[in-house]
Amino acid sequence: MDADAQRLAVDVLLGAYVSGIPVEPLTEKFPGLTGEDSYAIQAAQVDSWVGDGRRVVGHKVGLTSRVMQRQFGVDQPDYGHLLNTMFHLDGQPIAASGFLQP
Repeated sequence: MDADAQRLAVDVLLGAYVSGIPVEPLTEKFPGLTGEDSYAIQAAQVDSWVGDGRRVVGHKVGLTSRVMQRQFGVDQPDYGHLLNTMFHLDGQPIAASGFLQP
């Protein structure tokens, strides 16, 4: 995937956050998308949010069990960044309107 396609993918994802309208999986819109492409897209998305004033305050590792990896057709865990806007206080309500698929 070239840099222009990666930028388009980033724009698609960022647009979904702004509009609240879900988008098709990137693997459908961008055939041949690799794990390396996905992490580059994720990094550019995080860079955009940080540029808007958010802060990276942690990281998340997912798909750590073989069962979950098989379910999603992958052979290794994945990881992502947690921003200061992604945390909620314990015991406080969380508005479902802030999510595309709560």
